[in-house]
Amino acid sequence: MYSNPIALVILSKLKDTDESFSLYKLIQILEKSGYDLIQTDIEISNEVSLFRKNFIVMNALYELKDDLANSGYRLFISPLKIQLIADNNKQQILADDQSEMIELSEYYLNWDNYNLTDHAEVEALLNDFWVQFSKFENNKYENDKRLSSLQVLGLKSSASWEDIQQTYRQLVKVYHPDKGGNSHKFIEIRQAFLVLKLTRNMSY
Repeated sequence: MYSNPIALVILSKLKDTDESFSLYKLIQILEKSGYDLIQTDIEISNEVSLFRKNFIVMNALYELKDDLANSGYRLFISPLKIQLIADNNKQQILADDQSEMIELSEYYLNWDNYNLTDHAEVEALLNDFWVQFSKFENNKYENDKRLSSLQVLGLKSSASWEDIQQTYRQLVKVYHPDKGGNSHKFIEIRQAFLVLKLTRNMSY
């Protein structure tokens, strides 16, 4: 499960388009969709606010990048270009590999660099994310997304969490690219499972 729930939102934004987004554009899309990236009840400068928004989204992107390893897709990340790229697009991958700064992942995956003073504040930040995210999903999409995710896995609405886990493991064996499976289908299955895992945490 992602520690940063924005990763799941970003995956849903990227997987259905061949376009790339700049970091600034992606932040705009998330905020226009109703996701508050920073607490609005604290007084911070515009510069700190922008840094923290950037950090939160980059942290989510690098979590997502790790999760997509061996999925048949890779996530290219730079301030001017964020895009899902199929492994069979060798020309695009080679061009992008020349400019990507991989060492940034270590920086953005370390919450100490968010400039909070201690672990408790980082924990409080993540908890606040989940509260906001849960409310947003509950109010707008939870039921529809859960049902559509169950359909992706071929399950009925009455499926238990144990049924979901068992079916997910079986489908991964069939569709994983390392087993000769379809990469796009594998991504859909992975996303559906993450949605179901999230709604389980919120509802059960």
